[in-house]
Amino acid sequence: MLSYIRILGATLCLAVTAPLTVSADEPQSDPFRPFPDQLAPSLFNEVKDKVFGGVMDDEKALYYYVLKHLRETSLKDQKQAAEFNLQQRRSELKSFRDHPEKEIPVFLDLFKNSDRYKGRLVTLTGRVRKLIHYPAADDNQYGIKTLYEAWLFTDDSQQNPTVVICTEVPPALKNGLPEGTDVIDHVTVTGYLFKMYVYNAQDTSRVAPLILAKQLEWNPRTVDERGSRLFSQILAGTLVILIAGIAIAMWKTSQRDKRFRERRLQKTQDQVDFNQLEKPAEKTQPENKTPETKTSESKPQDDSGT
Repeated sequence: MLSYIRILGATLCLAVTAPLTVSADEPQSDPFRPFPDQLAPSLFNEVKDKVFGGVMDDEKALYYYVLKHLRETSLKDQKQAAEFNLQQRRSELKSFRDHPEKEIPVFLDLFKNSDRYKGRLVTLTGRVRKLIHYPAADDNQYGIKTLYEAWLFTDDSQQNPTVVICTEVPPALKNGLPEGTDVIDHVTVTGYLFKMYVYNAQDTSRVAPLILAKQLEWNPRTVDERGSRLFSQILAGTLVILIAGIAIAMWKTSQRDKRFRERRLQKTQDQVDFNQLEKPAEKTQPENKTPETKTSESKPQDDSGT
């Protein structure tokens, strides 16, 4: 209870004093200066990391205050402040400070150095594989009705998710991921690292960053869709041309065969004399054979002549 009172008191104090402090410290000409209402990281000191139970009861007041704060401030300012924080982080890492062309693996750095990012705005981009919505707590003081929970996977997170809680999503995502889709790409979120959240995986308990954000930004690549349509059209055209080519080749082959058969038949006709076939066959006369005449047998003559 005492912890809850401390958090609530710090929240109210910072809500009044933070704008004056930050705006006075940062030069107006800095393109990455934090927006005036950025929350102080010290406000999150009482939030417990890596404990079961999600958001603790004594953390809920701050949890909903941060969501309310994000809802009432400009996303453009939030992203500007997140970029400022990233530039500060770059200045702390020699390998990236000396090589400004190198991109900081934000998720990996955040996961390994959560204390450095806790309570600070950060921007992450990746794929969402899970998106659900549920009612906010009835007793929250800020009129928040619905919370959206997204599981975001960045290029450097491998199979480790970032759990994002926000109050706004694009209209196409109001009821979750689009029908027939189990993942959407090109999703960007800017928000505060609230805590390192423990969740149950299939094999064991795991830890994920819990980001509180204003909204999900989803930018489907229309170029990819046009390219896909163009590829489909090219493929269809290629198939039509291929089928037409095969049909023409078969037709030409049949025509060659037909001409060959005609030439072969004409050659055969030229070699055969049909006039001879029409001439009647000559009758041949049978040979005359003298029939043998039978003679009566003569008695043997008597040698004596009688």
